[in-house]
Amino acid sequence: MSIMPIPRLRLSMSAVAMVSSIFTVLLLATPAQALENNREVKRDCGTNYVASGYNGKASWAQTTRVSGDCQGRLSAALEYADGHWSERKYGSRQSVYVAVDGERARYGLHWGCDDCNVTKS
Repeated sequence: MSIMPIPRLRLSMSAVAMVSSIFTVLLLATPAQALENNREVKRDCGTNYVASGYNGKASWAQTTRVSGDCQGRLSAALEYADGHWSERKYGSRQSVYVAVDGERARYGLHWGCDDCNVTKS
C-alpha cells in the first residue's frame, strides 16, 4: 500500500489558488490607472475629459474641457514605465494634446488648470 503525499498536493493547490487570485486582482486593478483609461474627471473648478493611447508608433495624451469655471490653461504629459515623464505641454483653456514617438507610455498625465492635481489615464 502506498501513501499519497496529500500535504504537498494541498500546498501546490494553495499556491496555484493564491497566484491566480493575485493575477486576477492585478488584471482588475490595472485599467483604473493605465494608458487608454479614457473618462471624464470632475474637479472643484470643472470637468475635463482625459484620454490617452498608443497608435503603434507614438504615445499620446489629451485633456479637453467639458464644463466649469477654471480660467487656467490645460496641460498634459506622458509617464513611462521607469517613472520618467515627457515634457509637460501647456495648451489653451479648452484643450491640450501631447504625443511622443517611440517608447510606449504607461500613463497619460492630465492637469485641469496650472494648480490642479494631476490625473492619470
